[in-house]
Amino acid sequence: MDEPVTLAELIWAANRTMDMHWTRSPNPWQPGGCWQCTEDGCPQLEWAQTVLADVRNQLLG
Repeated sequence: MDEPVTLAELIWAANRTMDMHWTRSPNPWQPGGCWQCTEDGCPQLEWAQTVLADVRNQLLG
């Protein structure tokens, strides 16, 4: 795919990451839900939280 990522696709991917850490982690929305999770955190979870926070800030001003 050479097309740019749309905002909807970005939100969808971030939401899937959050869902993965909700359903697979012993503590909801904490590291422990994917293969990249370590004791120090999770880069995927941090990315998803940042994306969703940025979108929320843009929508709510």
